[in-house]
Amino acid sequence: MPPGQVELALRVIIGLFVIVAPTLLFLGLWRGLEAMRDDELIQQAHQRAEMRDQSATGPDWPVDALTDAEVSPLSETNMSVVTCSTCGTPNMQDATYCQECLTELE
Repeated sequence: MPPGQVELALRVIIGLFVIVAPTLLFLGLWRGLEAMRDDELIQQAHQRAEMRDQSATGPDWPVDALTDAEVSPLSETNMSVVTCSTCGTPNMQDATYCQECLTELE
């Protein structure tokens, strides 16, 4: 083969490698992630997270049983508050938007 054809063949091979290699690496990563998705360790982590979420909600107490301080952690005694004019939710003094309805506070 003449030197021009060898150089052309080399460039075509390098071009094919540059095009095909990332695709093959991506597909390999995708298959690996799919295999890990069903891993027992991942399932255990999901179960722990679900248990943590359920325990974080606490017991199902009626709202009447809670005192005003428990319902509204922001009170005049421990922190100054701004009440939302739209929904009446107490917000911290330096808040720009209401934490409940996202209305801009005055």
